[in-house]
Amino acid sequence: MKTKYLFFSLVIAAFLSSSIPVGSHSLNPGEEAPSIVLSSNARINSLKDLDGKYVVVNFWSASDPESRIANNRLGNLAESLPSSKVRFVSICTDSDESLSSEIMKADGIPSSVISLNASDITAEVAEDYQVATGNRSFLIDPFGNLVSVSPSEEAIKTVIS
Repeated sequence: MKTKYLFFSLVIAAFLSSSIPVGSHSLNPGEEAPSIVLSSNARINSLKDLDGKYVVVNFWSASDPESRIANNRLGNLAESLPSSKVRFVSICTDSDESLSSEIMKADGIPSSVISLNASDITAEVAEDYQVATGNRSFLIDPFGNLVSVSPSEEAIKTVIS
């Protein structure tokens, strides 16, 4: 009988541990956002380069139409908001740098959006932001704190205004 309860307890423990997000950060609004360490060939060295501004970080994938559409919407939003208050960082999680670059051009993403690829970030970034294949965005305040996970366009406009 004890073996049955022990087995049942192990199954429950395994289930609960599998539902815990991967990454060393909890990604709760109000808490410090995970740092984004970039490779030497990226356009910026870190999010710290954008101090004093809100930052929208968007992870997307060329193979995921929903994330590509979200990236396009955020690119359009970037054009309508002052770059003195907010910067947009688009990170394609695909390894093919030329493909993401071509998609950014084809989708008309403005040059004010900082475009990065999987090769620009470290593996810890994807883990800390709990992103495997894209389609996740984050709004970070000027002090490096997470404001929102997957914020709507209206939420971004409201915070920035």
